[in-house]
Amino acid sequence: MGRDRVIRAFRRERFVISLSTGEAFEGILLDADASTLYVVDAFAITEDDKIRVDGKLFVPREHVAYMQSGVSA
Repeated sequence: MGRDRVIRAFRRERFVISLSTGEAFEGILLDADASTLYVVDAFAITEDDKIRVDGKLFVPREHVAYMQSGVSA
């Protein structure tokens, strides 16, 4: 419950989301629940570029290593 409260306080802010798999995404956190982050205006981040993600991105929270706010598009 507390974890959701903290995450939900930052809805509609842009984040970089780093996954435990080594992948990373940037986007606007639109919503979250106990198991999933819902991200729009998302980009996959690679070593050389950012690639726009078509549609909406749903990230399983169990795969999130960390999130960083204060980033720009």
